[in-house]
Amino acid sequence: MKHRIFFIFSIFVLCLFSCKSTDQEATVIENQITEPGEDEVIEVIVEPEVEIIEDEPEVPEPEVFEDDEVMDVDEVVEVDDEYLRSINEIDSDEESVTLAEFNDDKAAILSIIDELSDVMTNFEFDKWKTFISPTSIEYYSNPANLRKAQKKLPDKQIQLKGLRDYFKYVFIPSRKVSKVEEIRYISKSYIKAVEVREEEDTTVVYYYFVKENGSWKVKLPEVN
Repeated sequence: MKHRIFFIFSIFVLCLFSCKSTDQEATVIENQITEPGEDEVIEVIVEPEVEIIEDEPEVPEPEVFEDDEVMDVDEVVEVDDEYLRSINEIDSDEESVTLAEFNDDKAAILSIIDELSDVMTNFEFDKWKTFISPTSIEYYSNPANLRKAQKKLPDKQIQLKGLRDYFKYVFIPSRKVSKVEEIRYISKSYIKAVEVREEEDTTVVYYYFVKENGSWKVKLPEVN
């Protein structure tokens, strides 16, 4: 009986001691959290400040092109290829032709050809002479040269008695169905105006132009 009472008393004392130890440990942990010692380092995380820009930098307006100024990559490549074809025959000793000069020359020559088309349709002989090089007018005003040209005609009944006949029977028939699209430089001041027939892989020359006093004039091919 005495042993039993002693056993129960021992368990009671042990439980009492355990509870007291737990309360003391909890108090220590709490103190460590709420009241750190002098040697304890607390890491402080600071959020970065937000940069406020009062005046945002100006964004440039997009560049606007007119319809005729817009050019895609394929068109640029095509123009470059045409330019290279146009200057291919220029002798290496000749002064080179820039892309800008090529564009200006081509525009000027195609404009002249458009005017000549109207001249031929309306049979305006006097106006036609203003587009022709004076050297060519002098050459075909010579009866001997007209006879040479006459022999080349497929219709042997036609007679070339003067420059007007050359205009009517030679110049107009050989160019009235032309479709000039490109130019070819022989030199910087001498150009061929041609039609490119890709399906036939051929190039047809319809006009020769020579630059005289800053203006392009038609040079009539001479008869050998």
